[in-house]
Amino acid sequence: MSNPRDYPEVIRSEESGRPLRRGVKMLTINVDGQPFTYGQPGWWASIDDPKDNEGQLTDEDNVIRAAARREARGRPPSQ
Repeated sequence: MSNPRDYPEVIRSEESGRPLRRGVKMLTINVDGQPFTYGQPGWWASIDDPKDNEGQLTDEDNVIRAAARREARGRPPSQ
């Protein structure tokens, strides 16, 4: 992942104090009863563990989350 804003390598979680690293984590949300998986950029305690959702998002990251919800609502239901 590129670093155009010159983010630090690691920040500390405000809630737990755990180290968070910048990356894209695959998340699954349910929209209208259907699962939708997308890549969510942010600061994550673990990129690879799907059960570990501790992280923090910037304003730009929240734009991605909103776009994922819009995309999920616009797709046809899975069979």
